[in-house]
This record gives sequence, C-alpha cells and structure tokens, in this order.
Amino acid sequence: MPGEVSLNYQLNKAMVPVLQTQQLVYVLLDVRPTGAVSAVRMPLNAAFALDRSGSMDGEKLRNVKEAVKLALDQMQAEDIVSIVAFDSSAHVLVPSQPLTQRQSILSKLSGLSADGGTEMAKGMQKALDEALKNHRPDRASRLILLTDGQTASDERRCEQIAADAGEKGIPITAFGLGSDWNESLLESIGQKNGSDSHVDYLARPDRVLTEFTRTVQQMQAAVVKNAELILRLVVGVTPRRVWRVIPTIAELPSRAISDRDVQVPLGELDKDTGQALLIELMAPVRQAGQ
Repeated sequence: MPGEVSLNYQLNKAMVPVLQTQQLVYVLLDVRPTGAVSAVRMPLNAAFALDRSGSMDGEKLRNVKEAVKLALDQMQAEDIVSIVAFDSSAHVLVPSQPLTQRQSILSKLSGLSADGGTEMAKGMQKALDEALKNHRPDRASRLILLTDGQTASDERRCEQIAADAGEKGIPITAFGLGSDWNESLLESIGQKNGSDSHVDYLARPDRVLTEFTRTVQQMQAAVVKNAELILRLVVGVTPRRVWRVIPTIAELPSRAISDRDVQVPLGELDKDTGQALLIELMAPVRQAGQ
C-alpha cells in the first residue's frame, strides 16, 4: 500500500562539478514508517542465551537474572520467551512459550547458578532452536546472547549458527561482559548474522540491566520486517557502498538485479527512528547541464 513508508533524501552537494574524470556523490536517505503501519505492535519472540560458567558467579549472575526479569516485565502475555543457560553444556531453562506463566518462569530463572567452562555454540544452537519454534512473519524475533569469557575452540560453529539465524530472519544481539570476552568472535557473529544484528561491550555487570531493557524496547518498536530497498540509477551511475548510519552503523550488502537496479536488504524498520542510509555513488563524466 502506498504511503506506508516515507523516503527523504539529501545529496552532499547542490551542484556536481563538470570534471574530466568520474567523481563520488553521496546520498543521505531517510527511511521511516508512517501512517497506520507505525501504530502496529508485533508480538515478540525473545530467546535468551545466558553464560552461566564459573566466572559468572556473584554480581554478574545476579545482575543477569535481574536484567531478564526487567525485560520480562516489559513484555505482554502474548509475547514468546525462552531461556537457555550454557557453560560446558547447554540447558533449556525455559522452553519457548507465551509469557502467561510469568511466576513459573521467574522461579526457574532464580534457581540459575554458575559453574563449569564455556562452550558458546551449544548455548547458541539451543537458543536458536527455541526461537525457531515460534518464529513467524508477524513476530519480532531476536536471540539475545550474553557471555563474559572465551569459548572452547568452537568459534567456527558459533559463526555458522549466527549465519543460520540470519538466513532464517532471526537477528542476534550479543553482549560481552567484563574484560575477558572474545571481542573478535562476537564481532564476527554480528557480521555473519546480518544487518539487524547488534554487538556491545558491557564494562560493568550493572549495565546488563539497562541493555537488556533497551533491547526489548527496540524489539517492541519494530513495525516492518525484512524490508528491502531498490535503487534505480541513472544510466552510467554506479553504486559503490551503502552504510546504515541510524539506528546503528553498519555497512549493508547490495546486489545488482538489472543493469540499473540495485537491491539492498534493510531488515527491520522501527516506528521511532526508521533507518538512515548513506549511499556512495560513482558519477560518470558528463557535459554541463541538468
């Protein structure tokens, strides 16, 4: 339906100078849901994968439990939640289910204790399996991963699971807690997962509360899923790179679907900020004129 999404653009220069060589032109494009679609609320499907290895004992685990509780407090009864805890193995603490038995879920969460090593891939796979049980086009799904350490030689498997989740339309938000987590691995998980992924560093355990709450709020703001942008270019103008700059900064993939048309996957659009894109184009040599 027309009018569901507004597009506003601005070029980096009012006039393109006449040169004897190709030149770069930048376009800032604002993509924002409007009208009735901006009032839509999609039910959530949140799968938590929580590191409970021995290094999480004490303040870290206490804050994680409280953070999940605060996140659940923001969710509605029709929302879906699952919780997986992992150390050197993985255990489905709360199978994927509507948030109707809130006290039962909180009781299971409160009994979580820390022990053992860290094998992140096992936790990610079980969390993805739970998320897929209730993954539908009309739900905002997300896998929320938190770890404070290194994983045991299963980095390749973690990256493959992240790619699988991205192909199935399930974004990953990954948090590294403290100072000993594998930064390069979490960054790679985000890259393999796709444009809607998010990776962040939490220096202090108390930041988990804020970030888990913010993640749920971002899920609730999503009103469009699997959005795609088609750029139809003037003959001779070629795209070079596309970046999303709002709400998070990331380079987006693009592919030519004809000699003039370029497809760019945008993923989710939220009702509050939409997305802002910076598009780098190569303009050909032209004579003076319009």
